[in-house]
Amino acid sequence: MEKFCAFTLLFLCYCCFQSSAQNRRISGSVTDSTSSSISGVNIMVISGKDTLKTTTDQEGNFSVSKLSGEKFSIQIESMGYFSLHADYSFAEKEKHKKLETFVLKTSSKMLKEVVIKAKPNPVRFMQDTVEYDAAAYRINEGDNVADLIKQFPGMEVDAQYNTKTMGKEMVKLRVDGKDFFTNNIKDFIGRLPAGIVSKIQVIDDFGDEANFTGIKVGEPVKMLNIVTKPGMNRGAFGGASADTGTNDMIGSQANVNLWNASRQSSANANANTQNNGAGNSRSMGIGLNHNDKIGKNASAGFGYGFNNNGSAFSNEQVIESLNPQGNFSSKNQNQGKNGGMNHRVNSSLNYTNNKFYLNSELSGSYTSSDNQNTSLSNQSGLLRQDLKNSNASAGSSPNIGASISLSKKLKNKTNSFSVRSSFRLSSNNNQQNINTNTIYYDKTTGAFLKDSLLNRDLSSTVKNQSADFGFNYSLGLKKPKDTLARRSLNLSYHAALSSSINDVVTFALDNKSNESSFVDSLSTSFSSISFSQSIGGNYNYNSNKMRFNLGINARPVMLSNRDLKLAQTTVNNSFNYSPNVNFSRTITKTKTISINYQGSNNNPSINQLQPIRNTQNLQNIVVGNPDLKSSFSHNLSSNFNYNHAKSGISLQTGISTAATQREIMSHVILIPDTLSSLKQITRYENVNGNYQINGNYTLYLPFKKNKFGLSYSGSIGFSNRAVLFNNQKAFGKGTNFSQGFNGNFSFKKLFLHGNINYSVTNNNDVSSLYSFANLLPVGIGQISAPAFFRTNNFSSGLSGELRLKSMNFSSGLSYSSNHNSAKVEQPIRNTSTLNINLSGRLTFRKSYHLNVNASKTTNYGYSLANSNPLLINAILSKNFFKNQALRMSLQANDLLAQGNNISRTVTGNTIIDNRSQQQTRTFHLSLSYSISRFGGRHFRVDPD
Repeated sequence: MEKFCAFTLLFLCYCCFQSSAQNRRISGSVTDSTSSSISGVNIMVISGKDTLKTTTDQEGNFSVSKLSGEKFSIQIESMGYFSLHADYSFAEKEKHKKLETFVLKTSSKMLKEVVIKAKPNPVRFMQDTVEYDAAAYRINEGDNVADLIKQFPGMEVDAQYNTKTMGKEMVKLRVDGKDFFTNNIKDFIGRLPAGIVSKIQVIDDFGDEANFTGIKVGEPVKMLNIVTKPGMNRGAFGGASADTGTNDMIGSQANVNLWNASRQSSANANANTQNNGAGNSRSMGIGLNHNDKIGKNASAGFGYGFNNNGSAFSNEQVIESLNPQGNFSSKNQNQGKNGGMNHRVNSSLNYTNNKFYLNSELSGSYTSSDNQNTSLSNQSGLLRQDLKNSNASAGSSPNIGASISLSKKLKNKTNSFSVRSSFRLSSNNNQQNINTNTIYYDKTTGAFLKDSLLNRDLSSTVKNQSADFGFNYSLGLKKPKDTLARRSLNLSYHAALSSSINDVVTFALDNKSNESSFVDSLSTSFSSISFSQSIGGNYNYNSNKMRFNLGINARPVMLSNRDLKLAQTTVNNSFNYSPNVNFSRTITKTKTISINYQGSNNNPSINQLQPIRNTQNLQNIVVGNPDLKSSFSHNLSSNFNYNHAKSGISLQTGISTAATQREIMSHVILIPDTLSSLKQITRYENVNGNYQINGNYTLYLPFKKNKFGLSYSGSIGFSNRAVLFNNQKAFGKGTNFSQGFNGNFSFKKLFLHGNINYSVTNNNDVSSLYSFANLLPVGIGQISAPAFFRTNNFSSGLSGELRLKSMNFSSGLSYSSNHNSAKVEQPIRNTSTLNINLSGRLTFRKSYHLNVNASKTTNYGYSLANSNPLLINAILSKNFFKNQALRMSLQANDLLAQGNNISRTVTGNTIIDNRSQQQTRTFHLSLSYSISRFGGRHFRVDPD
């Protein structure tokens, strides 16, 4: 009996052991080099005598259970990628082993090409990613990446390659998930051929450290990632050219970029000079960059750049403003020259594996400038006076900075910590001579009364120092057995310390004795120290289909401002707190939603804090406010994306709100001077009540396998902007909206694109108004007053391309109308602009190209003469060699010599018309050689 019991006990123990062994499970995920998940990957697990097979799901994840042995091997295979093999073993008592993410590399050794005529999906939505399939859009020989992006619903590319998605700026570029040379979108989307692109992804990027830790907090930036076709992630592109022209232009430039996956090297040089109509303009520079891998997990890079530029300028300007006390008009003439030189150097080191992340950067620069400017301003309306100004300045500014970030996953793989730190040192030394002559007139009769001449020499020194430190500790929480989700509690701390010293020494020249004397009232010596902290805690949940982060942050800010001359110190502290929310969910394979909220501090600058009268502009005296507190902004955004996989119909929607507590704003006060004229004093105050709400949407409808595509997009926004004027606070409320239709029609030999857009702006942004005020000596009149222009804009366009056997022909027609008006008691100039544009491109005998562009602009209400130009431009070019890499071009600009050099800016209560002097009717001859070779093939990229 005892033997039987012992045998039974041993048998039960054996069964339990076998059952425990059979319950072992592994899980993992598979991505490509861009960190994009790969579905349908074949997974084979060999454990003892057992062979288990599975495939990855839509999100690239897999799970295999019922493994019997302690050791096992895994084989991963997928068409178009190199296979992977790895051996593992279970630790003692380990039931579930989560494997690292497997990254498959694209294989250049492919089987013979098989053409599968499947219908590509134009748009695919994933967590934090919108993906466009290039195969679903039309790509012609000679197209660049920008030409491809312009066809994507919800995306915009302008003539300077500034790229937006759903109204938000794209700020970062990567190719195949890796940093690409400068990472600047504008530098490359016009130079890379569209033919190498497989997919383009728009990614909500929280940074490399967040991708490593999985903790994504704050407001993401928009990143553009280009996924190349197999074998196209290496090549050489760039070129060289020489130019000459009738505007005394002579110059040459060359650049070459060598790219082999992670190895990237580039060099460029240029030297150009020409007459721009106001005088000589020159530019020269060189640049070098190199990035490469070091070992298996590390990469490093360095760069150097030098620029030396100088340009003469001459322009005229008319400013018209609405003010409660009467309308104001100023006619200005400015001329002079600007010059500068800049050296910059940078280096970086990055190391990443499954357990450790390190990124460090070091940068430095030295800038010098030499500027001269003279101006004449004739002011009328609210006041009548003239200002004659001359300003000469020379300065230099060295700058150095460094940063380091590191993260480590601890032994249990569920806990991690991150540390980051940086510092920056900079200074600015500037010598300036300002000569101001104010001429006064009788406002009623217009008779001359008096002039006032003030000649000053200013020597200013500004020194800035800043440093910051932060860390984050993540505590992994226990998770259910049958889930791949990760849960954690995170504690974070960040501190930023900055110090500024501003010294200004002013000497005034006596107009009679021609002697200079120190002016104590116009000289300052001021220092400012700010210490900002952020203390936060949050809960983080991250799974295949959902990312969720909820927490709270406290942000104390301490400001200390000291007048070094008077030995007086002002201390100004504030405390802010706000929740922190990030949520992203893949509802189904075709629906995603995301919500992000973030609060942030904005400290006042030293010029806004120092209570000293800044009289560099006698018409606009600026006085700082030492009692200013830091402003705090709240930003909330949400997006919903839907895609019908079968039909390709997609919908992208978004809404964003922003509100600012204690926003730092300018308070303008008009005061009479001794001759009954007016001048303004600008002070700074904290103001509550500013907010804005914006919503946008894009609906895309493809037909006939995306040969035809229609999109309807629009936006609507509500805003409330406070205005401080003459000791009164008013609010400008407005509703702004825009609507647009776009259509693409692709036939066998014909391609058509059309668009219609309409927008109404009732509350123009006034932020750019202050940039004009800082650049110009006018001062008074550029006042933010409680009155806003209403702007109506209508535009439409139609372009087409006909591709025949012996020639290609393309043309375009566009029309736009712009109208500004204001509801005020005083008479104001209502304005409108009509524009008609016609362009054509003719290719004949394969290598000859003729481009012609004509545009007629009719302006009503402009304050400047000669504002209705008819512009005609033409380019005749000939390509040589089999790959057409060598091109000779003859270009004629503005054949009728009418000049399109007038621009208009509407900001709040002010319309600014500007015209810069330029050369008209110029002829250029150029010879250029283009390098564009990827994956062993030459791709032609036509100039835009």
